[in-house]
Amino acid sequence: MFEHLDLILPEKAFNGAMQMALDEVLLPLVKMPTLRIYHWEAPCVTFGYFQKHSEVRSLHPAMEVVRRWTGGGMVVHGEDLTFSLMVPELHPAASMRPSLFYKLLHASLGEWLKKRLPKGIRMACPEDVTNGPACFAAPALDDLLVEGRKILGGAQRRSHGALLYQGSLQCRDLGTFDPSNMGAALSASETLRLLDEYRWNNNDDNGYDNDLLKSAERIAEARYSCREWNERR
Repeated sequence: MFEHLDLILPEKAFNGAMQMALDEVLLPLVKMPTLRIYHWEAPCVTFGYFQKHSEVRSLHPAMEVVRRWTGGGMVVHGEDLTFSLMVPELHPAASMRPSLFYKLLHASLGEWLKKRLPKGIRMACPEDVTNGPACFAAPALDDLLVEGRKILGGAQRRSHGALLYQGSLQCRDLGTFDPSNMGAALSASETLRLLDEYRWNNNDDNGYDNDLLKSAERIAEARYSCREWNERR
């Protein structure tokens, strides 16, 4: 799907607020499409920007719940493979129709999964689409299904021309998993450039370090850990 892809592997586990904040901080900085794999500090529920907090809280009274920057339904994290894909403003995919980007991304990941899963996998068609607050109980068009069960869904947001996709793969049948294989499924390049999760070289010529964690911590505290943000609807 991409000529080149950068990869950020998790070096530390984070809570939901920090995961959301890291994506927000990284999005304007990426120079090429970048795949980031999450590592969860504890089970967490994220829910879509337009969902009602009271509904999510009533279903998950004892878990951390965090409103995402992206849309979609609520997702229980902890045993899933959670990831984000960030596309910079100048890349052609950033201006692609959301439905087309979703379809092409899921088609690429579906081809990769077909080589790893013992059961048949397909993309959801209009007859599969249902509504509901829980993401994985309500397939959307072009989500990935195994025997009618949704295993991959995601949500998007565009900010200043850049594109953020946040996705969850809920499948325990992958066996030993190397996240770089997932990146290779999306990249035409033979090698993936591995980026550091904590400090970002924002200048390709001379280089300087920008402390991403401090920026993300400020955003996590001001927004994603904040009652006003999470209970805004």
